[in-house]
Amino acid sequence: MTTQQHAGGIPVPGDAWIQGGSQTNSYLSVVYETIEDRALDQQQETISASLVAEAVAELHRYTLAPAN
Repeated sequence: MTTQQHAGGIPVPGDAWIQGGSQTNSYLSVVYETIEDRALDQQQETISASLVAEAVAELHRYTLAPAN
């Protein structure tokens, strides 16, 4: 989750927040080189299952399994 729009970022619309929300535009990004501990400690509430599914599908496209 980020507030900066990057290529391939998935916008988080206001109605995707199940609980809580954000005062600024938010984006899901599956491209991270390093996940810092503080990123796991700063929970931003809950988003919809359909948006999570979209992010997981994008992650699978980004991390395609190598061909045999």
